[in-house]
Amino acid sequence: MKQAVSVILLVLVAALLGACSATRGTEDWVTQAESAHHVADERIGQGDVDGARSALRSATESKAPKGTNPEDARGVRQDLYYRLAALELSQNRPDDAERWATVGLELGRGTDVFTANLFIARGKALERRGDASGASRDYHDALLITETLLDKSLGKGKP
Repeated sequence: MKQAVSVILLVLVAALLGACSATRGTEDWVTQAESAHHVADERIGQGDVDGARSALRSATESKAPKGTNPEDARGVRQDLYYRLAALELSQNRPDDAERWATVGLELGRGTDVFTANLFIARGKALERRGDASGASRDYHDALLITETLLDKSLGKGKP
C-alpha cells in the first residue's frame, strides 16, 4: 500500500513539474516575442528597417512550446504579423503588408484586437493598391470585432 501511495505521489509531482516546465517554456516564448518587438523598435529608431523586419520575421518562425494555449499562441503570432504588416505599410510596401496580414489571419480569427488589427492593416494595404471593395470588407470585419469588444467592455455583450 505504501508503495502504491509513493508511486501516485511521484506521478503527481512529475505531472506538476511538467506543467510548471510547460508554463515556464510558454513564458520564455512570449518574452522572446516581446523582445522582438523591442528590437524592432530600436532598429527602426536607428533607421535599420531591414533589421527590424528580420527581428520580427525571426520571432514568427519560433515554435510555441508544447502546452501553450492555442489561442494565446495565435494572439502572440498575430501581433508579430501585424507589426510586420504595419512596418511594410510604413515603407509603402502594400503587397508585403497584405501578405503578412493575410498570413496572420490564416492562423485563425478571433473576436480580439489581434484579429481586428490584421484586418485593418490588410484593409490599408488593399486601399493603397486600389482595391476599395476588398479594403471595405476588411474594415467592416475589423469594425464588427471592435464593436463586439466595446460591447463586452461596457457589459452589453455575452461574457
